Amino acid sequence: MNDNEMETWLAERFRAAPNPEPSESLQQAIHADRIRASVARGSIGPNLALGLSGRRPVFAGLVGLAAAAILAAGLLTVVASRLTQTPSAPGGTIEWQPSTQVSAFTFRFGPYLASAGGRLYLVGSIGVIGGSYSTEVWSSADGATWQRVAEPAAFDKSRSGFAAAGISDDGNGGLVVVGSIGSAAPMAWHSPDGRTWTQADVGAAGSGELMRVAARAGAIVAFGDWMAPVSVGGAASGQTANQLGVWFSADGNTWDQVILPDSAGYTPSAVTAWKGGFAAVAQKSTGALVSSLWTSTDGRTWEKRPSDLAGFWATAMAALGDRVVAVGSRLDSKLGMVPASWSSTDGRTWVESTASVRDRAVTFDDVAVVGGTLVAVGSSHMVTLQPAGDVTTPPPTPPESIWTSSDGTTWHLLAEVTSPKFGIYLNSITSFGGRVVVATQGAGAVEVFLGDLAP
Repeated sequence: MNDNEMETWLAERFRAAPNPEPSESLQQAIHADRIRASVARGSIGPNLALGLSGRRPVFAGLVGLAAAAILAAGLLTVVASRLTQTPSAPGGTIEWQPSTQVSAFTFRFGPYLASAGGRLYLVGSIGVIGGSYSTEVWSSADGATWQRVAEPAAFDKSRSGFAAAGISDDGNGGLVVVGSIGSAAPMAWHSPDGRTWTQADVGAAGSGELMRVAARAGAIVAFGDWMAPVSVGGAASGQTANQLGVWFSADGNTWDQVILPDSAGYTPSAVTAWKGGFAAVAQKSTGALVSSLWTSTDGRTWEKRPSDLAGFWATAMAALGDRVVAVGSRLDSKLGMVPASWSSTDGRTWVESTASVRDRAVTFDDVAVVGGTLVAVGSSHMVTLQPAGDVTTPPPTPPESIWTSSDGTTWHLLAEVTSPKFGIYLNSITSFGGRVVVATQGAGAVEVFLGDLAP
């Protein structure tokens, strides 16, 4: 892709859609909390200005000659060259099959992966003419052959413009997709088979969004934010503030909302079900790298953990046995953003872990449990700038990084491979039949990689 093609593509990827437009909260959750708003890795011209939506501006423009920049967690850190560091001893390998193209169009929101009823599902939303969105659902019985399964206009029964923000099984063989229309319409959809979808009742109308979803048998939790009334001294103040909310459902059709305690000024990052119930993590919206945790034994009553995770930007969560694990990144004074995780067996005491890297600006993007092993994926979010008019061959793209962990505390960086090449926008991972499944997208297509863990 040459500079002109890249500039055209970036303008399309990050353009501000007309109306309806998802709110800043939703866009930051999609584009920033998983470090998935990175521009193309490799070489771009220094005069390219990027406008990224979000609660905080990432940056107004890029200038410089032959510099490298790290775009991660809303921070821009200038670095000099590729990191030289010895990775940890490889903890096995993954034998990958050739990638499968699912959609010939890239998603504005997604792709997101889930499995239910013995099948894999992938969902994402595409920008369409008029500034609205069209949400697609694809399905596969083996991870290699995919077909679009949702009925035409399945998510347009009430009004157009639904933007998907997550998918999960419903704990009973069905599926739940959550998202919103703008900032005033949180939405959830339920399906028994991925083909027919019913809009769920999420309660009273108001300004809010559903951004993440997780389930266990008999309990589904959607995680988002909400403009909720503020009380002073136990009395209504007449003011509202952006606070975190969870929506609980036993069947995926009817939902009850709860405002999380002490959650004003946070952006939702991730939620997961685990042996202790449910756990959620959110990022403070003040610009500081601080995440906070909430836990619930039943999905209805939530408690905030007393200690924050300082210096940590969460991107995803998973449960391994008795342990719940949040992955993401932390800021290192020498290396920029590096992969980091926090884990707990009781939801109260949390332990920090870090992982080895080969390159700067590599972080944990997503994590899943595959056959009793945690598998995390990450890619470099380093942008290399070249002088104007320089048409020389761009520097090689850093290889993808994959880590495994058998206990949730010690991470092993797998040996460097030349394939697969994940996309530059979003990497989502799940497990299916004991195999690793990664959905990604580049400049022109959504692809799925299927692999087997090997000793």
